[in-house]
Amino acid sequence: MKRALYWLTLLIAALVVGYYAGTVLWYAYDFPYMDDYPVVVDFLNRLPAATSVGEKVALLMEQNNFHRLVLAKGLAWANVLLTGSVDFRVLQYVGLLFLLLTAWLLWRSTEAPASVVSNTSLTTEAGASVLPSLPVLFLLFQFQGWNIAFWSIVAVSNVGAPALALLAFFLANRQREGWAVVVGLVALFTNGNGILVLPLLAVCWALQLRWRWVLATAAVTIPALLFYFQNYQNPAGSAISALFSPAKIGHPLALDTAFLGALVYHPAVPWLPILLGILTIIWTIYLLRIRFDRQNPTLFWLLIFLHLSGLMLAVNRIQNDTSIVFASRYRNITALHMAAVYLTMVAVLVRYNARWQSRRAVNWFVGTATLATAGLWLVSNITYHSKIVRFQELKQTDNLLWQRYGQIRASAPQYRPVQHLQQLALRGIFKPETASLASLQSRPVVIVPTATPGDSLVYGIDIQLIDAGYLVISGWAKVAGRKANFNDTFVGIQTPAGWQYYTTLFHQRLDKADSANDKDTGFTAIIPYKGTMPTVAIFVKSGRSSALHLCQPSASFQPVGAANAFHGKTSGRF
Repeated sequence: MKRALYWLTLLIAALVVGYYAGTVLWYAYDFPYMDDYPVVVDFLNRLPAATSVGEKVALLMEQNNFHRLVLAKGLAWANVLLTGSVDFRVLQYVGLLFLLLTAWLLWRSTEAPASVVSNTSLTTEAGASVLPSLPVLFLLFQFQGWNIAFWSIVAVSNVGAPALALLAFFLANRQREGWAVVVGLVALFTNGNGILVLPLLAVCWALQLRWRWVLATAAVTIPALLFYFQNYQNPAGSAISALFSPAKIGHPLALDTAFLGALVYHPAVPWLPILLGILTIIWTIYLLRIRFDRQNPTLFWLLIFLHLSGLMLAVNRIQNDTSIVFASRYRNITALHMAAVYLTMVAVLVRYNARWQSRRAVNWFVGTATLATAGLWLVSNITYHSKIVRFQELKQTDNLLWQRYGQIRASAPQYRPVQHLQQLALRGIFKPETASLASLQSRPVVIVPTATPGDSLVYGIDIQLIDAGYLVISGWAKVAGRKANFNDTFVGIQTPAGWQYYTTLFHQRLDKADSANDKDTGFTAIIPYKGTMPTVAIFVKSGRSSALHLCQPSASFQPVGAANAFHGKTSGRF
């Protein structure tokens, strides 16, 4: 029975990890997105003009928001040196490797280090137990953090920093102190929260009375932090100190606790993440009281690192409401935080069960956690799969619009994405796949477009032309007064046989002024068509709302390469 359970657990673990890795490999796409432009594209464009070592270091150290993303830039540079061009999928693959490293380290961290009494670890005669690790895999390898997996710089920075922090704490408590300091130094230049690792290593060794390593770490940390904060600019200005006043301290605390519990967020119960975050803070205080750092210092200091990361995010986003911390790009830290909380709870139960000479409580808790996290894994992967598909779609659409019409939508205009990417491509440093209209053409669908009463359509069309036997219509549309969230947009054309509707390619409109609410409104239809410009209908479904508008043929038809742009707000009726 035990052997069968062992092999079943291994099979489930392989399926969970394999599905995640396979999805990343299948949907990764070689095209920059959003902050990839100022961080990677702009860096590689300016690199040839940096002739001295000092100038190159200055480029690597340039600030992006609160962060210095040196590792992401360095990996892109290494990619160019090794292959002659940058492939944005490489950074996504590195993020996957960081996640695999995190899972392996968490599994190893359940083993007691040499300095800790072995009867408090999750071990059996056969080695580290596999079953208690299943909830960890369900938490780490689910796609609530889908954005992290496919956004190149975020895959490196947001996944890399906690992975390197965990590696540093693991090495520090496995008699590999020198390597721990080196890893902490790398973490410093990975993401904003990487600045926590070296100071936490020093505190860890101070509590263990290992003063030689405290002094050695301080000798590295102080000059490293001075170098890091040289010419550092606070993007939030003076607003942070004002918002941390006693009268307003509740807001950053709400941001912090909501972030820690974001994995259970649902609009119907917005208070649940805050409650869960508060409970995890109480649990961490309890671990400090029982000196859990003596039992499993790796897990303890990882948990402290993740809690401090939440506070840093609260400072970073202090001007926003709590909804900002539920963004997909932060969910990996939330998932890792819940995995660390779970493992520490199991470790505490094992210790108490050793006194009681019973494993009933441990078995019940692990079984319940396994079922709960398996359900979360299944629901998350089903729910967010369509967003993964659309995220690849928006990169494919941006590639097409850039190559054929000189437009890029998934980046803010101030980054000048078209010009900077063109500059990189002309030097042969960026070689995307050729985008063809045929490969991305729209599919005919059978729908009966009906507008919900009282709803109307807000829209704008940037491109409307006939190109190589295809009618290309690209723009944005949404139900008026409603926040767009991965809308379903269809374009219909009037034919002699009646109206025929087609699917559209999804893309984000970060070039819009209100990109926070309107970024998911972009669409592009590529419809096989010959003839004059037809009458077109735009139909948008957004949750339970829908809106429809009929667009008459434009008076002046523009040739390929020009944009026949017009904007309007109309009622959702024929």
